[in-house]
Amino acid sequence: MRLRGLGAWILLQVLLQPWQLEVSVAGSDGPGKGNCHPECLKHGNCGDDGMCRCPFGRVGDGCEIDVLRPCKQHPDGIPSCGFTSTKSCECARSCHKYYCRTMSSGKELCEAGWFPPNRGCYMRDGFSRVPEANETGVRYYEGAAEDAKEITVEEAMLWDKYITLPLSECPDSCNGKGYCSRWEQDQNKFCRCYRGYKGGGCEIETPACILGCSGRGKCIDSYCHCNPPYFSIGCTRSKVYPTNYSKPNPATLKIYMYELNTQRAYENPYFVGWNDHDWIYIAYQKFMAKLLVSAVRTEDPSEANLFYIPSFTYSYSSNTGAGLEHVELLLDHIKTTWPYWNRTGGRDHFIWASGDRGACWWRTGQPTELIRIVHFGMHSTPSNHHEHFGHLGRTDVGCYHPLKDVVTVPFEGRAPYVLAAVPNTTLEEKFAAKKRLFLFAGGVRREDPTYAGSTRRILDDLVKEWKDPEFSWTEGQVVDYFGELGLTKFCLAPYGHGWGMRLPQAVLAGCVPVVIQEHVFMPYEDVLPYDEFSLRLNNADLPKLREILRGVSDAHYKHLLAGVFKYRDAFHWDDNWGSRAFDYTIAALRRRSQNLQGSLY
Repeated sequence: MRLRGLGAWILLQVLLQPWQLEVSVAGSDGPGKGNCHPECLKHGNCGDDGMCRCPFGRVGDGCEIDVLRPCKQHPDGIPSCGFTSTKSCECARSCHKYYCRTMSSGKELCEAGWFPPNRGCYMRDGFSRVPEANETGVRYYEGAAEDAKEITVEEAMLWDKYITLPLSECPDSCNGKGYCSRWEQDQNKFCRCYRGYKGGGCEIETPACILGCSGRGKCIDSYCHCNPPYFSIGCTRSKVYPTNYSKPNPATLKIYMYELNTQRAYENPYFVGWNDHDWIYIAYQKFMAKLLVSAVRTEDPSEANLFYIPSFTYSYSSNTGAGLEHVELLLDHIKTTWPYWNRTGGRDHFIWASGDRGACWWRTGQPTELIRIVHFGMHSTPSNHHEHFGHLGRTDVGCYHPLKDVVTVPFEGRAPYVLAAVPNTTLEEKFAAKKRLFLFAGGVRREDPTYAGSTRRILDDLVKEWKDPEFSWTEGQVVDYFGELGLTKFCLAPYGHGWGMRLPQAVLAGCVPVVIQEHVFMPYEDVLPYDEFSLRLNNADLPKLREILRGVSDAHYKHLLAGVFKYRDAFHWDDNWGSRAFDYTIAALRRRSQNLQGSLY
């Protein structure tokens, strides 16, 4: 294939401009407005160090280069590198350039976001609007490489049983705010809307920016184009500070958040059209929204005890990956752009890794110096690790460093419903309402010994042998799951493939959790008194589980149940119901800052 039309234009722009690099322009001498490229404010936001923060797809000192222009369905559209819907071959090549960069060492890395080599695409002049069924002059290829073989339109439009259709075949052509689609075995056509739009024809605008841009700008996809002088995520800043090498006050806790261009870190839609991440993984979004307006945040990096890297790692890893290429590129950029990393070798920097196994794929020699906020606190050493799970992560500490890393709770979207359903009764009345001793409902996965560290499999065998009427055990789902938890004295809280939801679910519903997670640290374990609201056991205790639970006196159980209700707000992120998850995460970070001051890691 030969480059033509938009492809030739993009190539010319790339050759003329070093768009992969952010170029600093002299900033102000003190707190005040940024001093950026004269074209910056047309598309971007002017902030720290004279850098113009551009919307997704744009680069350059003034955001003047529209790199992902071939990925728009029309000139004013939102660019998309998602490969579920078929795009033009020029778009695929542009996405590859956008997500692949060269590190300061000369090493080349590509982040998630670019197209699989065999993803079908089409060549024709114009934007990435899907060709009409009988459109002439369009050619289809198996991938965007110059030597890709030509294929049929049917082959190019099919991906994993999903078919991309011309916009004209969907209601109101999806109003130009999405892609027209259908499943391979289903003739029903539907719009897969861009983030920020919904409805059968993507006709309803639903802005998806953090804090709604604080009413100080326009939300485009998930990027805030702020009204001057505001900048930063959510348009939450208006002053810039000069680079300062002073040491912060160790008696306080102040957190500085790096200002990163969207090419470096962005909340990428998981798949365009299926643009909501699984909500159990979005605690990092809730944390960010709180931090942006929290008193613990500082806009002056010279005051900072800790530095937050808003990496949006989950957008580059999904639940089972690690996003290591993304993190490695991002940390290289931070090390070579700002002076603060070198102050402690990155030990006062933190990043979120909210996938199933947290930092388990972050090996020794990879970016492990910084603090990782995870949901899975699997800690092990080469000589002390779970016989089924194995020893992953760093050679010395496994997936989690107890003195450096932080375990926080995942997001439970049903928390408002669960909390509202819990009766507003006395502790004695809550105790009297318990109708069974023990409950578990969920997957067992007998064929996978690493799943839950075999806890579920072992207990499944025992419960079937016991046939105890006070043990409710269901492999799968139960009707009114949270209601049944609330009527139970003790609820199993194992992990799964990685971190699990059973602990916060039990606490929110008013059930004392029985935590059986060998080698795994729980959320805020060095901040919360777990012995006041839970039982901690291991697999060796399972044969005597009935005796252990029945041996808990009524007085002891009531003490544990009171602790469940005392600390339950630490286990959810819903502000309308008094969430304390952010507060406890900050408390854990404060502890890590103190550990660093004490040279404990």
